[in-house]
Amino acid sequence: MKGERYYSTGGRICVFCRNCSGYDLSILQEMGAIVIEVNYEDEEMLCKALKNAYVVSIIPEHSHNTLKEAECMIKACKRQNVEFLCMHSIVGVDRISKQGSSNEQQEYRHLKQIYKIEEKVRETYPEKHGIIRHSIFNQFLYFMAPQIENKNVVALPAKENANWGSVDVNDVLNAICMLAKEHEKRTDSTSLHKKLYQFTPSRIMTSKENVHEIAKGLERAEIKYVEISESEMKKYLHRMKDDSRFKEHQGHHEGGSWDHDGRWSIPIGKYLNDCAIEMIIEIWSMINAGKQDLRTNDLKMVLNTEPRTLKEYFKKNRSQFHQFK
Repeated sequence: MKGERYYSTGGRICVFCRNCSGYDLSILQEMGAIVIEVNYEDEEMLCKALKNAYVVSIIPEHSHNTLKEAECMIKACKRQNVEFLCMHSIVGVDRISKQGSSNEQQEYRHLKQIYKIEEKVRETYPEKHGIIRHSIFNQFLYFMAPQIENKNVVALPAKENANWGSVDVNDVLNAICMLAKEHEKRTDSTSLHKKLYQFTPSRIMTSKENVHEIAKGLERAEIKYVEISESEMKKYLHRMKDDSRFKEHQGHHEGGSWDHDGRWSIPIGKYLNDCAIEMIIEIWSMINAGKQDLRTNDLKMVLNTEPRTLKEYFKKNRSQFHQFK
């Protein structure tokens, strides 16, 4: 993804994608973005598409060549004199990057690639970069909605007492927009005040406590938490990938507000390719290993308010979750 200068100068936001077909990218076009289909391994194509780009934001692809593709994008940015490079990452990747047995290193194959991309960003843009790590998005839990609505359970491959938290993608996007506007106002060509932001919820809870908050938000007496194996989770996500309820974006087609979910933030099954599912499993493995129990005030400080709690999120989006019966 890349964006040109677009606040005071009236520039454009351009979004790169591997394949435009089947992802309902008209949502982005309706919001004013220009969508460009690219080959992430073709440096010349990327250079052409990045002409006159001012700021680039990299969201690593869920692919077998994630690192190679990101390195190609970073090289193209440097060749085109992109001013500032931002990257989206995952809370905890630094904790599994340089430690553990060889088996653990293989276990976190996708997350290790994410951390290597972070290192490449820092190396190429030492003074003008920003890395934004975030916890699991609340929106991932839409894939759990059929369990909640039909069986009144949440089944995840995490121990009942494992500590973790999740954040609303709308909070994260609002925070990124606020940081971008702050950067745009600066006149000394320096980077953001911080080069690393870690967006986490204000409270980290156990799996059982998180599910209890979900139940309160949905106004249910109780929802049962069930620990399942990683293989069971993988099979479940593959079923959701092909489930008709996740074939198209759900939500209202008109207008919308950033304080609740709409077509832009409710996931579809097509997102769940093999690499995406493997990374999701790695994240839950990291949670079980106690590597995602981090809590910071970064999101609160940027938003200048408390990020939405899990209970508040589910209360606000109750009707959206009911669609997945």
